[in-house]
Amino acid sequence: MTNDNNKPTRDSRNNRTLPSQQELMRILNEQRVILDNASVGICFILQRQIQRCNQRFAEIYGYESAEQLVGTSSERLYPDNLSFRKLGVEAYPSLARGERFSTELQMRRASSELFWCRVTGKMIDPSSPEQGSIWIVDDINQQRRAADSLEQITRQQQLILDHAMVGIVFLHNRHVTSCNRRFAELLGYQADELIGASSQLWYADKSIWEAAGERYNAVLSSGRAFEAEMELIRKDGTRFWCDVRSKAVDPNDLSKGGIWIIMDISDRKATEAALVAAHQQLEHRVEERTRELEQVVASLHREIEERKIAEERIRHLAQHDSLTGLPNRSLFENRLQEQIEQAQSSRDALAVLFVDLDRFKHINDSLGHHEGDMLLRSLAERLRQAVGQQGTLSRIGGDEFVIMLSDIKPRSRIEQLIMRIQTALVPVFRVGVQEFRISSSIGVAVYPEDGHTPQALIQHADAAMYRAKANGRNRYHFYNHRLDNEQSERVELENALFHALRHEEFELHYQPQVEIQSGRVVGVEALIRWQRPGHGMVSPANFIPLAEENGLITEIGSWVLERACAQLEQWQQQGLDLRVSVNLSARQLDDAHFCDKVARCLKRYRLDPSQLELELTESIIMKHVDQTIRLLEQLDRMGVHLSVDDFGTGYSSLSYLKRFPLNKLKIDQSFVREICVDSDDATICRTIISMADNLNLTVIAEGVEDADQLALLAEFGCHQYQGYFFSRPVPAEQIPDLFASISQPELWNYQI
Repeated sequence: MTNDNNKPTRDSRNNRTLPSQQELMRILNEQRVILDNASVGICFILQRQIQRCNQRFAEIYGYESAEQLVGTSSERLYPDNLSFRKLGVEAYPSLARGERFSTELQMRRASSELFWCRVTGKMIDPSSPEQGSIWIVDDINQQRRAADSLEQITRQQQLILDHAMVGIVFLHNRHVTSCNRRFAELLGYQADELIGASSQLWYADKSIWEAAGERYNAVLSSGRAFEAEMELIRKDGTRFWCDVRSKAVDPNDLSKGGIWIIMDISDRKATEAALVAAHQQLEHRVEERTRELEQVVASLHREIEERKIAEERIRHLAQHDSLTGLPNRSLFENRLQEQIEQAQSSRDALAVLFVDLDRFKHINDSLGHHEGDMLLRSLAERLRQAVGQQGTLSRIGGDEFVIMLSDIKPRSRIEQLIMRIQTALVPVFRVGVQEFRISSSIGVAVYPEDGHTPQALIQHADAAMYRAKANGRNRYHFYNHRLDNEQSERVELENALFHALRHEEFELHYQPQVEIQSGRVVGVEALIRWQRPGHGMVSPANFIPLAEENGLITEIGSWVLERACAQLEQWQQQGLDLRVSVNLSARQLDDAHFCDKVARCLKRYRLDPSQLELELTESIIMKHVDQTIRLLEQLDRMGVHLSVDDFGTGYSSLSYLKRFPLNKLKIDQSFVREICVDSDDATICRTIISMADNLNLTVIAEGVEDADQLALLAEFGCHQYQGYFFSRPVPAEQIPDLFASISQPELWNYQI
């Protein structure tokens, strides 16, 4: 307060000097200047109503002038009534204590836009709340947005850091301040194990660590990024190659640390090493090749000189058999064509002889590759000597030879050549320690009556050869046009054979096998018969070879096995104690599931395996010996009896058969037929029986037709026989009567 002279007066109640009016005006002017120019909003609030505010306060809340706010409730500045009341609850306890209250919150502009601001409030006089409070408002919306963006960027960067495929580590004074999961995985640690650890941890030793520090400090201090490939060490001691990259936080002060990024390049380094090795090897090979080329160039002139000889040799190889040196089919046909053209002009005749070696495939199967080739060369040489200069000899197949004879006047010259060929093959062939006797079947076709082309003449000579072979082998036959009909008949027979199997036209006959000493029937051999509609009974000799060729023998063999086992079950039910013998083909043994089929068949008909006997020819068991032994051993373990049929035909020896799990040998009927008049056959039979006894094998002779043969076999110690002397093969229903005859000796038609 002042007096009339504007002098300060004294307040007697508070014992203080009061400012003069002039002083008060100065203070108010100063406050007005402060309020108008303050960078923050200032507002006086009384009972939560705005009493006064500066222009900045109005601008912050989006109003044009402070007057728009004066006298209004401060609630309009809040997003909602709840925010308004909440601030009052939070602020007024502090304000009542005379304390300053400060907080950050969202408020509302005149446009309803929400924004962040920092508000600070204080009571004018805590002891006198009716005087109100003063509030300072600072717009921090941009700061908060920037802080939120920074926080989002930081989170994104941390997410990238945590899931990066490369290792990332932050070092300060060469110690880990932080790292991502991949970095720890590369080194074999948990991330928290590395925090605070020295980077020396992943170097092999201290000297390498120090040298590395000198290298990258020089680069980082220049402001450049450090890049290198380093070999680091894991926690378990294993080493691996890394691509290392680093950047300093402050190149001027490396103590502030830097960021390091590492990537495992062990696979790449291994590949590079392999490429280097391959490159070196390639260079070495190039050097070697260069030396070789130098040698080639050096010998080029010599090669040119030898080229004509080489070309001649190539022509020879292209036209001659590589094994025997004989002309091949191509050269033979060319020469035959030339002779045909000459014969046409001179009206002469010529002949083509087709020579096929009998049973050679069976012999060759018992030999090795080298030995088989030796035998073929020996055969070719004998044929060459037999033909001489009279004709052209050619090898056109494995054991097939053709001969062209141009001068056949008189025709008897053809037969003279055939006789020389047959005579040339008579002496025994020796391959190693084995001896073989080989004969041939020969077919003859004559130009012009049997064909006008090389192909026709060879084909017709081939057909004639098959007729010679069918007539008993070691024979010859001249082609005639009936053979074409026979070929057609053969095709017809093959079709009928398929039909017969599908329509149950086959049947089995059984020939008894008799024990010599007791005269008792101990078994039967199952023999297939074909009652072909409209043709009567077809001999197995006519259709079994055909079935072997077309593969139908496998299906026929399965049918025989199944039918024989079913019949044996019926005989057992009638009280007959028999063993049934079934012949096998080579194709059946090639079936990987053959043993399983036999086992299923025995089980189906409830047969003891020892009641079944499987017969194999020598040629079959000597083919693929090791494979056959494994198969026979499996059958032997099952309990099936095993027999060698047609033994003694010359493809194996008893000493060799010791390797096979056999039970019985069957002497081929070709030796039994002349046993009483041919001393050689008798000696062979006696030897077979004697050696078989030493090997504990049962011996059975087939083809016994009279008492003299049987008596001699008994004298030699033969165990069993079968043949017409006791019985022909008969249908199954006649076997019980034959079996019963063992109890009536007067029915036996032989005496021992």
